[in-house]
Amino acid sequence: MEKINNLISFFKNITSEQLLDIGIALIIVILFIILSPLIAYLLIKVFKFKEKDKSKIKNSPFYLPIKALLICAGIYLGILIINPIDQIMIVCKRILDIAIILIIAKGLVNFVDPKEGIVRKLRNDDMPDGNKTVANFTSKILKYIIYISAGLLILAVFGINPSSLIAGLGVGSAVVALAAQDFVKSLISGFSIMADKPFLVGDWISVGTNEGTVIEISFRCTKIKTSDNTIVTIQNSVFTTNNIINWSRMQQRRYLLNVKLPLETNSDKIEKILGRIKFVLNNNENVNKDTIQVHFDTIGLDAINIIIYMYTDIIAYAEYLEFRERVNKDILKVLESENVKMAYPGQNVYVHHVEDENITVET
Repeated sequence: MEKINNLISFFKNITSEQLLDIGIALIIVILFIILSPLIAYLLIKVFKFKEKDKSKIKNSPFYLPIKALLICAGIYLGILIINPIDQIMIVCKRILDIAIILIIAKGLVNFVDPKEGIVRKLRNDDMPDGNKTVANFTSKILKYIIYISAGLLILAVFGINPSSLIAGLGVGSAVVALAAQDFVKSLISGFSIMADKPFLVGDWISVGTNEGTVIEISFRCTKIKTSDNTIVTIQNSVFTTNNIINWSRMQQRRYLLNVKLPLETNSDKIEKILGRIKFVLNNNENVNKDTIQVHFDTIGLDAINIIIYMYTDIIAYAEYLEFRERVNKDILKVLESENVKMAYPGQNVYVHHVEDENITVET
């Protein structure tokens, strides 16, 4: 209340000289606001003198922060010219200090964004899958460091010693450590994933009972999108205790099929079917020709088994299912053209009827 009364008293007792100072201060602030875009542009142009596109310079991570800093500088000069009472000056200085900290923090956050600044250099456009994940993860780490540093500096502006605050928290550090065990474990696992790279964003993986496409890797967890279009969030610690199958790292997919023919199928017919199936597979552009295996495998109790084995370069699961469908149809067409039906599991039961007058069957 005292501060408000002092402020009211200041405006009541204002003199013509002070009014002149206020006018000069307003002119300076307005000039800084008007000139800040041009000065910010020129400062960035010094470091990007080869850049001809003005829009790219204005989209620089530091363009808006520099512009905001210039406006803050103009406001601070205006306050110095007015030379208000000490209490007002202290409040204004604190506000400006906080604004400057936040503006610089914002500029640094923009600078470490995966799409801009230094982190962008971690990405290789020729290898977007691998480096994009590393860039995003590194960017998040740097952003957290910047935010924490900015918070500590703001505390210092209010006269709070960060070191004493941290020391005070040491009393409950044991409780906090126990509560944060899982978080720390997942955090360390996140760093391990970044270092070993068992999978990347965009990979199709299986871990435990979960299977899907990796859409995000963060400090604590990894999100995958399953085949039924649901998002599953998995703690990173799970990946260190379970086997990970990365289907996207496959070079080829295997096709295996057992075709069962009736027992009455003669050898000439079998030989002809084998030859025609090999011919169909050799004319399929998606089949690795060196891996084709079509053989008369076994003679079972209910059928003659033909095994068909090969590899394809099609890796994407949806495309592989379409490939299997086309191959299966081609094999069925071969059997249909040879008038051979598929065998099915069965069992023949032979009943021997005995007629004997001396045998009586009671039911």
